[in-house]
Amino acid sequence: MKSQGNEADHLQLLRDASGAFRPGILMALVGVSGAGKTTLMDVLAGRKTSGYIEGSISISGYPKNQATFARISGYCEQTDIHSPNVTVYESLVYSAWLRLAPDVKKETRQACPFVK
Repeated sequence: MKSQGNEADHLQLLRDASGAFRPGILMALVGVSGAGKTTLMDVLAGRKTSGYIEGSISISGYPKNQATFARISGYCEQTDIHSPNVTVYESLVYSAWLRLAPDVKKETRQACPFVK
């Protein structure tokens, strides 16, 4: 970046991003390559482990609580292997179970909002 004349210490990937998701409705996030879709989802899901995250994230007007948000939302990454033989719901359940910590008890896993 600096070799191209940009004096900033870091690259801003998202600016003034906002959106709305209806409860119980599957949402597809689409856009051109490099638009920031994965970055946005990683930040919302609490999976972003590098870089700077500035600003606020609100859910229904309240500051986002990661523990609560993780229980009410699901996100399959684009790099996940998706089988044409399972439903979207089954893919989300499988993805959620794989991402739960190994010390999470079976009873707690069963309480996962994606598992009925």
